[in-house]
Amino acid sequence: MENFSAVRFVLIYTMFLNLVATTAKIAVGYATGSLSIIADGFDSLFDSVSNVMGLIAIYLARRPPDADHPYGHRRYEILMTLAVSVLLFFTCFQILTSAYQRLLHRIVPEINVWSFAALLISVAVHLYVTFYEERRGKQLRSEFLIADALHTRADIFVSLSVLGGLILVRIGYPIIDTLLAVAIAVMIAKLGLDIIRSSTRILTDAIAVDVDQVAQIVQQVPGVESYHHIRSRGQEDDIHLDLHIRVAPNMPLAQAHEVAHQVQRKLQQTIPGVRDVIIHVEPQSRLSSSPARDLLASVNEVANRLGVVIHHLSAHEVNGHYSVDLHLEVSDELTLGQAHAQASLLEERIKTQIPEISEISTHIEPMSVARTGCDQLPEDSLIAQQVREIVQGVPQVRDCHGVTVYRAEGKLFLSLHCTLDESLPIAQAHDIATTIEERLKRECSDVESVSVHVEPHETETPSI
Repeated sequence: MENFSAVRFVLIYTMFLNLVATTAKIAVGYATGSLSIIADGFDSLFDSVSNVMGLIAIYLARRPPDADHPYGHRRYEILMTLAVSVLLFFTCFQILTSAYQRLLHRIVPEINVWSFAALLISVAVHLYVTFYEERRGKQLRSEFLIADALHTRADIFVSLSVLGGLILVRIGYPIIDTLLAVAIAVMIAKLGLDIIRSSTRILTDAIAVDVDQVAQIVQQVPGVESYHHIRSRGQEDDIHLDLHIRVAPNMPLAQAHEVAHQVQRKLQQTIPGVRDVIIHVEPQSRLSSSPARDLLASVNEVANRLGVVIHHLSAHEVNGHYSVDLHLEVSDELTLGQAHAQASLLEERIKTQIPEISEISTHIEPMSVARTGCDQLPEDSLIAQQVREIVQGVPQVRDCHGVTVYRAEGKLFLSLHCTLDESLPIAQAHDIATTIEERLKRECSDVESVSVHVEPHETETPSI
């Protein structure tokens, strides 16, 4: 956390002020026997407790990303914020229990000048703390400071209501003291629910930035023809964005890489709090509204039903019919005759099921890497090593690095960076990335998702 020192100072400063108000109310409450003042005092006490928890939270949250927490430790702050709500519910329970006992055993509290003085001091202190902590929380973009300020603001209304109730008690209505204590408990419970509602939005990866706002920024970058799949999550000062952009299919990889960086810089400069942007570059399809797009999808379906792997699909219309080029991967152990028979079977099935295709040119290539069963490897480091070996066997891949392995519900999620020749058209670079994804999923049965970031060889800028 960049503002650790500033947030820490705010928490220590407001904790001292809260302790002043707390001490005054609890001491006077027990001295006079006023349950509503005692309840108000314990509510203020937990303001100080939450300050201590906040100090712990920001200490944990400021730690940099590591191998086990690649996105950092900011959510420790949210967990501590939820812990504050638990304390609020505990306070609510204690107050309601005391109110119930008071109803069973009537006690008339003693109301004197100290009762009013303690509450007036509390209102003044909390009024200052609320405005100060909320202002600093917004400046420092700290969810915890803002949540704590909301809690303190509620204390002001609680103290004012207790102040009015004491007047009624002084007039001759002692039950008002107990009823006020119950009302305070309900307000504390509502505050706890509000904090939970706000915190769970972050923990459940609710949207952090409006999609339309991101779209307006992206479409202003030269070279971006279209975009889709915009996602965001995180806290106000720790937003993570990922999206897909499409560029001209004949654009060189190096140029497409620079377009992606322009989008990244534009988003980080325009939207406050954006810390991480992942951009997936794709070629803009020129077949989006033509029958050829559906035709290629049908070819893929035929290959999938036959159980073979194809890639680098392209189609050309000739006199109302289509000529299709494709690459077919076959086992290294097959003879030329067996591989040719497999290709002939595929071509026959395609022509039979897709009459629009009159000619098929099939490029047979061996699977450069045999099945490894990497999903059975116990260590993530071994999986990463095996992934690098598989990927480096893909033609035109210069290097594979930055392999990250995630596990969730028995599935593997892979993320990796690959360098290619910077002069490659982006369409071809995208085809290579697709080949890598398909090959990794085929070689490792437990791989659920593969994210391939391609970047030009000998380029030191961050990956796309």
